[in-house]
Amino acid sequence: MANDRKNQIIRAAAKRFARHGLNKTTLDEVARDIRIGKATIYHYFTSKDDLYFATLKWECENFIDQVKIILERDSDSLTQKLTDYFGQKEIVSENNKLIHEALLTFFIEKSFKQELDIINWMLTKESELIKQFLTKHYSQRIKKTSSTFPNFIVMNSWGMFFANKLNSLLDASKT
Repeated sequence: MANDRKNQIIRAAAKRFARHGLNKTTLDEVARDIRIGKATIYHYFTSKDDLYFATLKWECENFIDQVKIILERDSDSLTQKLTDYFGQKEIVSENNKLIHEALLTFFIEKSFKQELDIINWMLTKESELIKQFLTKHYSQRIKKTSSTFPNFIVMNSWGMFFANKLNSLLDASKT
């Protein structure tokens, strides 16, 4: 029951934070959205920032779960898995707004330390999944996969996401 309530609060906060951002979201609004008292939120979280970090972590966990599902699907070809994996990045600004915003604040060097820790955790988990994926698919050819190549794939796929966003800006100015 307690975990259900906590998850309910996190899901409601995720919608608010994605729509209005950290600064414009209030705990009163989150509480009102799920018809609880603000004191109930404080039972689970010490502050709005604490709720935000828990919400960002929850969104990162969901993103990692999606990547894991894609890479572990037996019915898809290697090419399809990679296409879907890269596709997850293309829709991150729509489906994972908190991750998107956290990455943007990292680029402008305005991130909280805890926010950086959560994003670092996500990137590390993503690299581990890619490493497992490569090891599984190329086990006949290689004995061990170093972390360098999986990190390269993860970082470059995030780079492609932002490059595509920039390219859409360039394409829009040409029309």
